[in-house]
Amino acid sequence: MSDRVRAPLPPLIDLEAFEAAARHGSFVGAAAELHLTPSAISHRVKSLEQHLGVPLFTRLARRIELTDHGRAYTPTVRKAFDELAMATTGMFGWGPAERRLTVRVPISYAVTCVAPHLHEFHQQHPGIEVRMVSAIWADTIATDDIDVDVRYGVGPWPGHRAELLHRETASGVWTASFEDRYGTVGCRADLAVRPRVHVLGMEDPWAGTPGSAAVIAVDTSLAAMEMAASGEFSTTVLSRFARAAIMDGRFVTAEWATADIDEAHWVVTPADRTEVSAEARQFVDWLRWNATAATPPPG
Repeated sequence: MSDRVRAPLPPLIDLEAFEAAARHGSFVGAAAELHLTPSAISHRVKSLEQHLGVPLFTRLARRIELTDHGRAYTPTVRKAFDELAMATTGMFGWGPAERRLTVRVPISYAVTCVAPHLHEFHQQHPGIEVRMVSAIWADTIATDDIDVDVRYGVGPWPGHRAELLHRETASGVWTASFEDRYGTVGCRADLAVRPRVHVLGMEDPWAGTPGSAAVIAVDTSLAAMEMAASGEFSTTVLSRFARAAIMDGRFVTAEWATADIDEAHWVVTPADRTEVSAEARQFVDWLRWNATAATPPPG
């Protein structure tokens, strides 16, 4: 076994962006090949330049040119990728490249609405590889690397365009054991004055009801629903989040317990992004179809 210590290598994604940009002679061409935005390619090349300590491209008004260092480095990087491709093909065979789609969504929306049905999207679009990341970890991935960014709120978000994904309603939910403990729930006042969990950052339809008091506040609808499932509390969450639990009998609700709210889910796009990929559009269309295909909770 060799005891030689290998020098630290630059990130592979940065090398990939550099090689593609050098081959195409532009960040735009590299972006099209790698299914990224030109600014994402530029960001990765800059990261590589910082790692190496030298500029690899000269940025001109409408084009880029390799520097002397860039021209000297290109053949080595290209050869390394070619040899890696040949070795991979020789050992594992060749297959069509996957179209990759990075989707960022709020955690409660991801768990209750997207994840249970994501296999259906894969069946409809088997050539698209979906990478779904939670908005809780928003800082771990650059905005330019996000293909579909779903946000909840009323907007606007500075520096972004917002396209409505779906309007929302909020539903009060509780369990049969909650009624055994506190009595029948027949109106909003019954929910307002009994122990309940409030989701931080969400509109509260029961705010202002005489005697109302949310004894516990949490930061996700998932946590609120888990606490309500104990039978000790009621909670109010987006109707779509509670739909499955209502339909299978875990939660109880009523028609009067659902209210329209101003907050909604939106697809946001950086204002400087001029094109949206076909894969991103297909995924957004599927999210809308999935929402309308689901059965609403009983009243």
